[in-house]
Amino acid sequence: MPPRRRLLQTADWAFIVVVIAAYVSLFTAAGVAFTPVEVLALVGLGLLYIGIGTYLFENYVLGTAVRMRLLYFGAQFLLAIAITLLAHFSGAFWLLLLPLVSHGAVLFERWGVVAFSALTTLIFGLLIGIPNGWQIGVTAVLSFVPGVVFVVIFTQMAMSEARARSEGERLARDLAEAHAALARYAVQAEELATARERNRLAREIHDSLGHYLTAINVQLEAARALARENPAQALAPLERAQALTKEGLHEVRRSVAALRASPLEGKALTTVLAALAAECSAAGIATAFTVNGEPRPLSPQVELTLYRTVQEALTNVRKHAQARHAGVTLTYTAQEVRLKVTDDGIGSDMPTSDGFGLVGLRERVQLLGGELRLASEVGAGFELELSLHEG
Repeated sequence: MPPRRRLLQTADWAFIVVVIAAYVSLFTAAGVAFTPVEVLALVGLGLLYIGIGTYLFENYVLGTAVRMRLLYFGAQFLLAIAITLLAHFSGAFWLLLLPLVSHGAVLFERWGVVAFSALTTLIFGLLIGIPNGWQIGVTAVLSFVPGVVFVVIFTQMAMSEARARSEGERLARDLAEAHAALARYAVQAEELATARERNRLAREIHDSLGHYLTAINVQLEAARALARENPAQALAPLERAQALTKEGLHEVRRSVAALRASPLEGKALTTVLAALAAECSAAGIATAFTVNGEPRPLSPQVELTLYRTVQEALTNVRKHAQARHAGVTLTYTAQEVRLKVTDDGIGSDMPTSDGFGLVGLRERVQLLGGELRLASEVGAGFELELSLHEG
């Protein structure tokens, strides 16, 4: 059951005031006297007219079918006619019809409003013309029409204002909901950005420190092996390990000072990749670096991904491959850049893809819309190939 509408709103008070004005004109009309019974009847009919026009109209007529609307107007017209007849056609009884004109403008569409207003005017003309003659009836109708037009226009304006206010309130609610949703999305975006930054930092720590620590460990093992047979030659790996330690410490400090510090800052990509290949060669694995095509500037994200891929791949070669030779090939084409890292180590019947380093590489490549492929066989070495679109 729909909730009851609030009573005595602005429209209800307007209805009541108009009816009271009509009754004041009835009871104060010159030369008209009412018996107590007539007064009681008029008051009773007036209260019924007001009750139907306010409470029943608000709660049982608005928003209902046409049949209910016609029943409402039929009852109100009969009451208005009864009041007019009981009042002996005195006073401004026509005021009783104006609220019905307003209700007709509320309940009917354009042509319905015209037809209803014409019907109300006709009823008014008959109430005037029957006791006074048709000439007076026509004259009264002509004076009544402007009032009907004014009521219709005023009602339409009030309805438009009410609709605009309702639409404004709805838009305000929608805006408040959108603002709340935006606030929630902002929190989610911040949390997502934080999670991504944590993953990025984890990759940076693994790729940079892992590389340096692995290289240092290799140099220290070489120094320990040489220390037994030729202590003098053991000094070179120790010096190389010390240099790598300084480089690693320097990169850690740069990462702390600026989280987005890149090892390629101020250096060409081919230069730093050649240095990585040289490091691997210095560790005892002959590593060739080849460039195909014409080198060109790439986006910082692409260059860093290529650098970290070579760094991680060569670190794995030194740690796991037991290889004698390795190769790094960087190829530039018109639409993409490709990177291949190979070795002749022991290989595997199942390429390792679960290590944290390779997981980090896959994440980097996926973020750039590229493709990472791994291939290996037992005794046939390992191959990593990366392709990134960079036209």
